[in-house]
Formats: sequence, structure tokens, C-alpha cells
Amino acid sequence: MKISTALLAGLALSLGACSSDHNNATSKGDLGTGLNTVDRQYARSAEDTWSAALGAVKSYDLTVDSDAHDAMGGVIKAHRSAGEKVLVRVDSLDPKTSAVSVRVEPGNRNMAEMIHEKIAEKVGLKEAKSTFFGGNTAEGTYTHSLDTCVKAAEDASRRLDLIVTDKKMTDSGAIVDARQTNSIPVRFKMDKSGENVKVTFIAGREKSESMRDLSQRMKTEFENCCTARSN
Repeated sequence: MKISTALLAGLALSLGACSSDHNNATSKGDLGTGLNTVDRQYARSAEDTWSAALGAVKSYDLTVDSDAHDAMGGVIKAHRSAGEKVLVRVDSLDPKTSAVSVRVEPGNRNMAEMIHEKIAEKVGLKEAKSTFFGGNTAEGTYTHSLDTCVKAAEDASRRLDLIVTDKKMTDSGAIVDARQTNSIPVRFKMDKSGENVKVTFIAGREKSESMRDLSQRMKTEFENCCTARSN
């Protein structure tokens, strides 16, 4: 049986439209994609993290639909006033570490990040005082402006998959605080010295080989980012 060229073209267009509609529906309605899911680890027990997660959800006036949990973690299902669904899952990794996944529909990654920051605050991981850091350090002095150094520190944090938690800047210096997904804190401390900026790269709460390596990687990525911004 012969099929006309016009009919074949029509079928192709129809199939293409169906495929396009399916992809659009998936991207708009898929609650589990990386677009709206943020995973982090916390150096706290599942019980402590669970309490912080529930408190974080309630602090944003979200309506909690269910909060089933046990000693190993649990799931919080909630929704915003406009109806967007929020899902928070807490899992125990070991007695002192837990993993938290937060996802917000539809594709609201910013809200997921905000919930994580509130969790970190409630478990006491947003402290940024200098006494909080006792790990390894590296240093360098640079001819770049303070503003360039601050932006380079933020760029370096992203390259190292660090989560920036605080940024302070004055006429004489600046501080960019961040942490790894497992909640280990790091700091880029910048002090103006004449036309130069001295940067101290601080990693962790205790000295160790891994923290020494991290402080050096912070320095290397910072210098790469400064170079990239200068070119």
C-alpha cells in the first residue's frame, strides 16, 4: 500500500509534537530532578537533624502534611500556601552523620537551599567565628583588588563544591565562609596590606592531612579564579 508524501510529513509532525509535549510535561512536573533537589550531609545524628529539618520547615510557615520518622530518619511532606509540594528526607549514614534531601516543586531550587540553610542554623553549623576554625591553613598575597578577591573566593567555592554560608566585607578586608556537603567549615580570610591583599585559606576544625590538602586546593582554585577574572 502506498502512503503519500503529505501523509508521511503529517505523521512526522504529529509524533514530534507528542514528543515535545511529553518532554515539557516532564520538565515542569518532575519533582525529583536535579533542578529542584538539593542534597547535603550534616555532621549530626539523624535524630538531631530530623528535629532541625522539621523546625526548618515550620519556620517558613509551610503546612506539614506528614512527618513519619524513626531513629534512622524519615520523610517530611509539606506544601506552601500556593500549593507547591515540599519533600524533605533524612537518612542516617552513621551515628554522627546524616544525609538530607530537599526538593521543592516546581523547580524551586532556591527554596530548597533556604530550607537547608535553616537546617544548618538549627543544628548549630552556621557559626562563623574565628575560634570555630582550628584546621589547616595556607596563605598567599595578591595584587588584585579586594572586590576581585571576594568574587574569586566565591568562584573557587563553587568549583570545589563548597556551599557559601556567609560573606562579610569592610574597607580593610573581607571574609567568605563556606562548608563542604558534610558540614566541614572553610574560610577565605582577606586582609588589605597597602596595594595588596593577603589571603588566608582555612580548612576544618582540626588539623589533618585531608584538611591540609583542602586548604591547598582552596588556594589553587582561588588563584585560578583570580587569573580568569583578570583576563
